[in-house]
Amino acid sequence: MSRRASLDLASALAASLLAAPLLTLACAGSPAHADFVYGLNAGAGRGIHQIDTTTGATTLVAATPSLTVSGSGGNGLAYDAANNAFYYVRQTGTTRFFMRNVAGTETTLGAITAPGVVFSGTFYNGHYWAVRNGIANTALRLTPAGAGFTQSILPIGLPVNASFGDIASTATGLTYAACSAGFFSFNLSTPGSPATTVTLAPSNYQIAFGNTGLFAALGSNIYSVNTTTGVRTFIAATAPGLSFNDLASIPAPGAAAVLGLAGLAGGRRRR
Repeated sequence: MSRRASLDLASALAASLLAAPLLTLACAGSPAHADFVYGLNAGAGRGIHQIDTTTGATTLVAATPSLTVSGSGGNGLAYDAANNAFYYVRQTGTTRFFMRNVAGTETTLGAITAPGVVFSGTFYNGHYWAVRNGIANTALRLTPAGAGFTQSILPIGLPVNASFGDIASTATGLTYAACSAGFFSFNLSTPGSPATTVTLAPSNYQIAFGNTGLFAALGSNIYSVNTTTGVRTFIAATAPGLSFNDLASIPAPGAAAVLGLAGLAGGRRRR
């Protein structure tokens, strides 16, 4: 073997040895078969549950004492990962209250004065967003502020007067909307930009992002959702008696750490 070939082989072996523990660390933080979303169950066994989208197994993560089996249903669940807080809307009679929930402790932030019924919710860029039933082209934006909140109406370019299942957004603002008029996408980072029609087939179900894609709930059943076609595929059923009013996305954990490890590996190889 030539000296050059010997050096090349040694470099390759060294790179593989450095990469091995990094790959192990990255995989350790991202289970290959586990993916989760949150679901708000306002009926029997009410509360916020973590749902395993592979098996349908659920774990109660936060009680919702203000939500009763009848009369005070909750909807529009969203999760603020930066503050480990859930937000949702509680309706009592004709009054809608904006709620914050941290580890089962509820805070009523105040009454929503903007008109419209809220059956959808997502959290993006420090704000809670909802598309109201029967109101086209606008989104309700609620901004938590201490023990209260501010509210505003912004354009979103979604020209449908529909009954909503849910909306779910990514970290970049790309948002999918499932409603009685179909399945659509738009971007909250550019309010007012035209929405894209994925399908006009009625899609009135709850949706949320997990680590591996978009998921849906219809009653107690969990589905994967093809964001190109809007078609859902059955995965699993949750425990009998559970029926989710709404879902909330769980941000992908460890993304920054994995990127950091990749950068560290690149730095070592350059030495």
